Amino acid sequence: MEQRRSKHNKTAYSLMIMILLCLMLSGCSNENSKTVESAYSAKQEETLAEKQDSTDKLPSWTDDSANKAAIIEFVKNVTDEKSEKYVPTESRVATFDMDGTIVAEKDIWLELAVAVHRINKELSDDKELVAKKDELLNNLKMDPEPENTGKLIEEVTGKAFEGVTQDEFVRYMNEFMQEKKEDLGDLKYAESFYKPMLELIQYLQDNDFTVYLVSGSERGVVWGATKDVLSLPRSQMIGADMMLTINKCDPESSETFYEPNDEIVRGETFTQRSVGDNKIFNIYHQIGIRPILACGNTDGDFSMLNYVRHNPDYEGMALLVKHDDKEREYYYNVKEEWDNLAEKYDWNVISMKNEFESVFLKEATR
Repeated sequence: MEQRRSKHNKTAYSLMIMILLCLMLSGCSNENSKTVESAYSAKQEETLAEKQDSTDKLPSWTDDSANKAAIIEFVKNVTDEKSEKYVPTESRVATFDMDGTIVAEKDIWLELAVAVHRINKELSDDKELVAKKDELLNNLKMDPEPENTGKLIEEVTGKAFEGVTQDEFVRYMNEFMQEKKEDLGDLKYAESFYKPMLELIQYLQDNDFTVYLVSGSERGVVWGATKDVLSLPRSQMIGADMMLTINKCDPESSETFYEPNDEIVRGETFTQRSVGDNKIFNIYHQIGIRPILACGNTDGDFSMLNYVRHNPDYEGMALLVKHDDKEREYYYNVKEEWDNLAEKYDWNVISMKNEFESVFLKEATR
């Protein structure tokens, strides 16, 4: 009996030892598992950080684009508080031209395209206006353009929407963007924005830049054309101004001021243009801060490029888009004189042919 009890105790004791060993091994295993999991998690975070750091910030630009690298370096410097080139958020202002810089302007730019559309569709009975429109389109095909071309541009774009409320015009412009741009296959005007440039604008906004459009086109054109592609308020869109008048809801009213149901309607002439020096005057008056980055594509932008590149307070960057891709876009304004000016004034020249991996928001066939 004593022997059996002793044997039973030894068995129980052995069992307890085995249980304790298992628990200890299990604990070690859990600790090891946690250590492995912790190391794996840390590695994952490290890999994610590396991936995010190496994420292509401008994916529609070519990998070997010198300007892409320069832009990223510029933004890195002005946003790094430890950098000597750091720029406070409130001074991080960028300005972009519209036609030919962020959206196609050939064969004709948006402001004229929408006027031609309305004349053809709704004003074909106005023989004088139709004749001026046809003469203008013919002039634009000549090199050099006849002297009356500028006058015709103002007359055609002004008369096409004379008497229309400004709000109606902006809606009309926005709806027009869904029309086919026939010289680019089945591409719509809304799809003729340059994908790399929209990426650049978004990249700047992500880095706390305040971005403005400073266009030579009329302000309502800019509002309507960009409404669905840019997250910019109207207050950050500068353009030429059409003469506006008050259309009285009550023609018999003797009041000379705006009344509750009156409407703001378009005249037929421009009150101010926004090209050349006027661009920097508009920046000075309407922004009040000298930008640190500017982008344009033609001689109407040269003043803006210099105004920004040679900012006395911060290092500025000026970008000139070069239309040198006759296969995917249009080939124009490729001038040695402009290349020399870019070198002289230290502008960065962007080759659409060599630095844009893709051009439009949708692939197009010319």
